[in-house]
Amino acid sequence: MQLPQYLICLATRHEKAKEIHEEELRNVTHTNKKITNSLLVEQMTYPNELVMLQETIKALGKRPRCLKKLSNAALGCFAYIFRSKMASELFTEGHEIIAKLACNPELSVIYLESLTELQQQGWLRIIQQSQSGFTDQPPYSLMQTYLELGETFHKEMGVAAQSGRLFTSNDTYLDAVFNYLENITRNETTLYRVTDSEQDLTTAEPHEWYRQVVMRVEASNISLPAYDLIQEYKLSIYQYLCLIGLLGKRDGDIGYDFRDTNNVVRVFAQGRICRKRMREHLFGETSQLIRCKLLEPSNGSHGESIHLSHLAIIGLIGTEGLLQAQQQLQQRIKSITLFDYEEPTISKDALMLPETVMESIRALIFSETKLGHNIREKWYSALPSAWGSPTGSTVLLYGPPGTGKTLTAQYLASEMKLPLLKIDASKILSCWVGNSEQNVRRIFDDYAAIQRSLDKSPLLLMNEADQLLGARGAGEHAVDRMNNNMQNLFLEGLERFTGILVATTNRRDLLDDAFGRRFTYKLELPQPDRYLRQELWKQHLPQKRIADDVDVGALAELNLSGGEIRLVVERAVRMAAFKGSALLRHDLLWEIAQEELTSTNRTSSKRRIGF
Repeated sequence: MQLPQYLICLATRHEKAKEIHEEELRNVTHTNKKITNSLLVEQMTYPNELVMLQETIKALGKRPRCLKKLSNAALGCFAYIFRSKMASELFTEGHEIIAKLACNPELSVIYLESLTELQQQGWLRIIQQSQSGFTDQPPYSLMQTYLELGETFHKEMGVAAQSGRLFTSNDTYLDAVFNYLENITRNETTLYRVTDSEQDLTTAEPHEWYRQVVMRVEASNISLPAYDLIQEYKLSIYQYLCLIGLLGKRDGDIGYDFRDTNNVVRVFAQGRICRKRMREHLFGETSQLIRCKLLEPSNGSHGESIHLSHLAIIGLIGTEGLLQAQQQLQQRIKSITLFDYEEPTISKDALMLPETVMESIRALIFSETKLGHNIREKWYSALPSAWGSPTGSTVLLYGPPGTGKTLTAQYLASEMKLPLLKIDASKILSCWVGNSEQNVRRIFDDYAAIQRSLDKSPLLLMNEADQLLGARGAGEHAVDRMNNNMQNLFLEGLERFTGILVATTNRRDLLDDAFGRRFTYKLELPQPDRYLRQELWKQHLPQKRIADDVDVGALAELNLSGGEIRLVVERAVRMAAFKGSALLRHDLLWEIAQEELTSTNRTSSKRRIGF
């Protein structure tokens, strides 16, 4: 019988025999007559548990040659230790194994001594806890120790078994560390808790279990970006595990909230002074996590809540892993929410608006930065009435079609390095009673869930907002009542909104008056003047593919918006391609621009086009 099969069979058979033996012992205990007791003892399957263990081992037949030198008690202990490791029990303690073996507590010392026997022969590695809280007297001190399989076991299992422990990808390595963090946070173990206020946190040695992970890394012959991060940024083990914990929380692999700095400090340090030093080590100005911009604070003053920076995410999962994670997130958002997901990259030069509007946009972007958030908080505390903490930003962009409302929202998301969630009115409005109101609730509930998942506030774009935020009716008809309910739900949602919302409309006059107070910014994007039109033409025209006769100044005289200018250029490019022309000529651009202007029922500032 092979070694793993033998050990599993031994533990399983002993467990069944132990149940029978304990039941027989209870029958003896509950009998008052001595004569009957003696008779019951004679009728018991085994006179005592040591004989039971011996008979169980005999019943298995010939034991593997490598186990010949082990006593019966040591063999029983090792069988249970092996089975616990096969069940992926991360921390196996001495008292847990003794409890599985011993029927009579007085015989526990025999099994404790057998743990030392296993250690001496290399089958077992015994790891002392930093604070046992029990006794330092051997062999009872072994009760509060961690038990790991030793070198003799790995040698007997051979190279093939050892290769199964190697990491095959960056994800398998992260899973191992996630598993470790999940266990130490759930079991509240003191493995990493600093109790010595004089300990050097930058050079602290990792626990024995983590050393095994490192040994597996060194034996693996593939690149593991997450592990390389330690040396790349010269991180301590506490700083590094803080990053791994944040990644695990972000991806849902760890339940413990590593975003709360108090939680992180509580895991790694014990006592007021030690926790104070740990907080400074992890989140202070001299911390490598802060200096290297691997962490970013969020939702409050520095030190209250933190999340991984983009740099840290790439460092831990690599660019391929980041792309895969983004794709999975997009698919999840599209499949279970009403949103469409975008990550726009709009340059500063792409947005051409009046200076007053651009100033408001720059102020909005600044207010959502860490510095802007802190300054707002100080202002709020200085105001005569209590305003509380800074809330989210809500923006209403209104103006004629084609003036850049959607582009402005994309620019905001791009400048703030945030994903863009687009909501379409057609997905919300429903002909079924109650569905529209339910969808409105979903908007804010799903946004809050994504906010927690991303650990930041994405930009929510609501195009054609007048379809959803229109004026409320008298409520005489069912449709009016449904619309009124929707408006009320939107008003409540905007009142407690903590993210960034941009609503756009061509008809501000159609919006209900109650929504005016809910928008922090109400920005009009007017039809561009001649100067802006000229710049828009220059921006949209392919400068290396236009003929010498193109007069941008003359084209700018036509009262077209930015979106319309783009359409004119696109139509001209298609026509030039159709005619086989390598350049865009002025007469072609002028003709198409006139047609576009006529279709909008507007006139140029120079002359009327059309009839």
